[in-house]
Amino acid sequence: MATLRKGDEYYRSLYAKEPDFQRLALQDADFKAIPSHQLDFTDPEAVKQLTKTLLKIHFGTKIVLPGDRLCPPVPNRHNYILWLKGLLDSTSYNEPGGQLVGLDIGTGASCIYPLLGCAQRPWSFIATGEQDSTSSLAIVGVLPANMPSSRDVDPDNLKHAENNVRLNDLQSRVQVLPRKPTDPMVPLDELKRGRVDFVMTNPPFYESEDELLKSASIKARPPNSACTGAPVEMVCAGGEVAFVSRILDESLRLKERVQWYSSMFGMVSSLEAIVQKLKEHRVDNYAVTEFVQGRKTRRWAVAWSFGPMRPSQNICRGMKATPWRKILPTVVEVEVLTVEKTEEVGKKADELSGLVGSLQLLSWEWDREKLSGIGRAKENVWSRAWRRKRKREGEDEATVAAPETDEKEQCALGFSVLAQSRFKAPNNMSTQERISTNTVGLVNLSDFRKRRAEVLEQQEREAREALRSGTTTPLIDRSQSATPNNLSDGGSERPVKKQKKPKKALVSFGDDEEDDDAGPAFKPKGQGNKATNAASAGGDQPEPSSDGDLGTKDSKKPGGKIAANASVGFVPRAMTKSALRREAAERDALRKEFLALQEAVKATEIAMPFVFYDGTNIPGGIVRVKKGEFVWVFLDKSRKVGAELGVGGEKNANVRREWARVGVDDLMLVRGTMIIPHHYEFYFFIMNKTVGPGNVRLFDYSAEAPSKTRRVSGSPEPPPNPLSTAASKAGINNNLVDINTLEGANEDPAFTKVVDRRWYERNKHIYPASVWQEFDPEKDYTSEVRRDTGGNTFFFTK
Repeated sequence: MATLRKGDEYYRSLYAKEPDFQRLALQDADFKAIPSHQLDFTDPEAVKQLTKTLLKIHFGTKIVLPGDRLCPPVPNRHNYILWLKGLLDSTSYNEPGGQLVGLDIGTGASCIYPLLGCAQRPWSFIATGEQDSTSSLAIVGVLPANMPSSRDVDPDNLKHAENNVRLNDLQSRVQVLPRKPTDPMVPLDELKRGRVDFVMTNPPFYESEDELLKSASIKARPPNSACTGAPVEMVCAGGEVAFVSRILDESLRLKERVQWYSSMFGMVSSLEAIVQKLKEHRVDNYAVTEFVQGRKTRRWAVAWSFGPMRPSQNICRGMKATPWRKILPTVVEVEVLTVEKTEEVGKKADELSGLVGSLQLLSWEWDREKLSGIGRAKENVWSRAWRRKRKREGEDEATVAAPETDEKEQCALGFSVLAQSRFKAPNNMSTQERISTNTVGLVNLSDFRKRRAEVLEQQEREAREALRSGTTTPLIDRSQSATPNNLSDGGSERPVKKQKKPKKALVSFGDDEEDDDAGPAFKPKGQGNKATNAASAGGDQPEPSSDGDLGTKDSKKPGGKIAANASVGFVPRAMTKSALRREAAERDALRKEFLALQEAVKATEIAMPFVFYDGTNIPGGIVRVKKGEFVWVFLDKSRKVGAELGVGGEKNANVRREWARVGVDDLMLVRGTMIIPHHYEFYFFIMNKTVGPGNVRLFDYSAEAPSKTRRVSGSPEPPPNPLSTAASKAGINNNLVDINTLEGANEDPAFTKVVDRRWYERNKHIYPASVWQEFDPEKDYTSEVRRDTGGNTFFFTK
């Protein structure tokens, strides 16, 4: 099935949160048809339908799941694919997204891993599985063929996998390969392939059916999800350890013909056993990780390689160091800080690039825009011993050029260089202070979010720079303390004001914080100076001077001057209690002003002309709503207007009540081609200036709060509205603004359609209902190109 491939960022964050089942029901009719409209995870059919829906909506993939085979949980399998992408991307000089070939050992009836991999990258797969039913390990093929079997395997298992491949038109990219129990698990010689990029497998968990039953019996609570797997999919002799050990033994012979060998485990003890075997065979280039999906489900994975390139730190050490220190691989990434410079960072970065490029490296690539470079060296070419060696050979150190790279030369060390400026504004300001100092008056929500994102990004950048410099820069919110934090990155420390010696007392609280001014000889805990208490969390903190200036102190006092430091951009100002109270009062006044404006805007009335739509536009009338009301309120008013006008037939009593009998839940609001959900307020679209296809605003109303307009005496009466109702006429007599003078009264009624949802479900495949789509706040409609089910493109114009 041809699909539009999405970016890696989309897949990385796909299951960061639990799926929205209500949204899935709106997108997939089969999922919506689940009995009682509730997802029961103990119901095998419901779990299977969830898997089908997730693959269909998130990956554009179709799948058929046999009733007596494992139903693979999509998020769990997706995590494995994400980790493999990180392994391959961080150990390759090529750009991510290349055409790689992988081997899936024991693909199963679903063929889930090749389907997920092909949906995300232009990969190809060899999916193996046992077709013979003479062994209890038909899928995995561990035991010899002459060993007795406890249960036969469905001989049609691989046929289901082949069917899923054909269902998605992947015959050219996925090869389903039948295997015998005695065949090699990595059949490169049989396939006449020189190498593949990765091997993956998800072996059975248990050594025997007794162990499976015992594991289920000792659990305090029943499983949260139904298990449809057969014993042959969860049991093999020796369990996970024996299965992966066989792959490890073959890898010792194949070596670099496979870049990465990998496996996922259901028990952490299996991971520990395999890591121990890797160490016994002196395989030190390996990676381990932990997959955590939801609240309880955990899986583990290991990968190893015989190549020289090491994966990135977050990929190879994906487990907490404290409990798993023994099985984590060696740290291979180190951040090195060079000396500080006051010149422009770009100039120094170019000098650094030239210096590194003068070394005799295999390769050196420098990106001037990102101020980063990647290099490879075959030996130690930066030491004085190497320079003396080159000098003895008669080569001038200053004119040594990088030789042509020999393809057979091995890379002994790969490294990256990143240059950043350490000159910055004071970073002891809190997020709130940074935003408030750059925000004046009232701003739109979108502008505020943009500014907040910029501030957070700046803070993260400064934190990374502080980490590289070997110092920590705590960001203390000064709204909670009157004492400024002077321990910023590279900042100078003022001498602590000498404290008076406390008087002796029968009971001493000398360890507690004391005020600098004269006061009692002791204070109970928690009743000292608030500023001092706040500062005590980070050690002794300097106090602001009496004039509120943190510049220079009296030169006559010892240590009165602040030493110069190139990394300090600005000297932070002192914040007194009065200044904090004044700033808090200003923020509170702005907040109240904004809330008042918000309520005023929400209370403003607008007019919304509309039509009823059942294939043709039926004049519906005009409805008076407030900007702060929900969409369902408008639909409720519109159906009553339709009933009063007798829309839909002859004006007899029965037909006039036709629209009144339609419930609000069965009505839809369609603005242009956008279906607006019931739970949204009109205010959301107005304040955010939300646009739909064609860059047209969905609700083009003002975000200001206008004063009530009254008709001047003697002015001509507005023309009568043929679709006005008794309620709208009564509104004029009740001193309400005439509905024909409200904002939006002159809008084209055909732009706002009220549709019976049942009619839409029957006709959503027919134009124009086929181009309607439900509003998604995270989607960008300004540059959207939509296609119907036949692949035809709809072009939206202004």
